[in-house]
Amino acid sequence: MKDNEYVIADNVRFYRKKANLTQAQLAERAELSLDSIKRVEAGKRTMSLENFLRLSNALGIPLTFLLYGQKDRMPDEERIRGILEGRSDGQKEYLLHMLQEMADGMDRLVVAHISRK
Repeated sequence: MKDNEYVIADNVRFYRKKANLTQAQLAERAELSLDSIKRVEAGKRTMSLENFLRLSNALGIPLTFLLYGQKDRMPDEERIRGILEGRSDGQKEYLLHMLQEMADGMDRLVVAHISRK
């Protein structure tokens, strides 16, 4: 299992690159020093909760996204929130509609399977 600082380091780097930001741009957005960002991404620095909140806000992600080592261990609600994050209202509505349709379809399959027995 990875140490927490390396999980956080990997996640900060991953979400920074996903947002197409340089370390300097992230530092500016988060109102942190460039050295702080470099040390966090290297796993050589821990931060206060306030600074973690600054990072998550600058990256446009929930704070919990920085803390999980594996996405499949992230709570379902956080995973769904991550999918919806940054999308237009229309895109969000479509994705939620599709999720509901798939869930309803699965329910129908289960009922059909049970009734065949």
